[in-house]
Amino acid sequence: MQKTQDLTQAQVERTERAQSAILAGKFQVTRTNPHQWTVKNGDKLPYVVSLRPAQGDSQVVNWACTCMDYQQRGPQILCKHIEGVRLLEAAQSQILVDKEKECHMNETIPSNDGNLSDRLSRILWELRQPLDMARVKRRQAPGMGSVPYLEGYDVIDRANTIFGFTWSFDLIGDPVIVRWQKKVLIWNQQEKRKVPALDANGNVQTEEVGLVYITGKVTVDLDGKLCSHADLGRCVFTGDTPEALDMALAGSATDCLKRCFRQLGEQFGNLLYDKEIAQNAGLDQNRSNGTSSSAIPTSKVNSLPPATSIVRKYGDGVSVNGNVSEQEAFDQFKEKTGKVPASKDELRNWLASQRATPTPASVAA
Repeated sequence: MQKTQDLTQAQVERTERAQSAILAGKFQVTRTNPHQWTVKNGDKLPYVVSLRPAQGDSQVVNWACTCMDYQQRGPQILCKHIEGVRLLEAAQSQILVDKEKECHMNETIPSNDGNLSDRLSRILWELRQPLDMARVKRRQAPGMGSVPYLEGYDVIDRANTIFGFTWSFDLIGDPVIVRWQKKVLIWNQQEKRKVPALDANGNVQTEEVGLVYITGKVTVDLDGKLCSHADLGRCVFTGDTPEALDMALAGSATDCLKRCFRQLGEQFGNLLYDKEIAQNAGLDQNRSNGTSSSAIPTSKVNSLPPATSIVRKYGDGVSVNGNVSEQEAFDQFKEKTGKVPASKDELRNWLASQRATPTPASVAA
């Protein structure tokens, strides 16, 4: 056992010497034929390192060196010259492997440089990739539930990555603003429905609401060839303040931008308009269960096994039905208030109170 440890330690020392000599640039290794090298250490005379088959077995090879160290301790211990050759050959082999991998990668992912054909191939390759579900967010929708969407900055960032900043977004005409008076409705617990709210004099209360329409187009410059997509963006707002209108204008422009890019496919959220995909896209449980949604092909999102069933009941004992939107709203109420809703009516009223800020009317905003 002690002898084995001594041999191992001696070999480690020689390997470390070879590494130090290579890093210091002291070793000059020259290959003279497929199985022979010369190793020169500084100003000293070169030693000859060779690789030859073992006697009686053509599948086994032995290293040999003309240095005194190997002559005295080999072949149990390989000298630093042999180790130097082995290390350099291994490094050279790794370089060749890396170059081969790089070539394959370049074949799979077309280059973004070069002529127009190469750039088009790269862009088409990017556009055909499945949507990374980690990019998808969710927002409150009218009624009880939420819808998936891509944020504006995310769409712009993805466009810059794919098209290389050679795109633009332009408005077509002036924004269209429509305003009207809307009755203020509140939930009537006794009648189990929404009824108009009355002021102190018994008059029906109203509020000013509006809708902003913006038409725009996205143009991509492909080496002088312009490709455009146009669409309509919209955003609702409540109130007559400048701030409300300003937010609606910005929201409408962002919605228009995203709708224009949506025509280019999955990378810009077109898949989110599929009702089955929209039910699960962007839900927190897709990431909390340890499964990365970005690694799941979009064609198989709905084939995932359902999560463990959770029993949800209102305070009055009524069970929450299997509707995903109602379940989400129930969980949001519980998370923010620390208790379960007393009834479905209380949950509806709470949801109505949460929708106070203007949001783009696009489903995949």
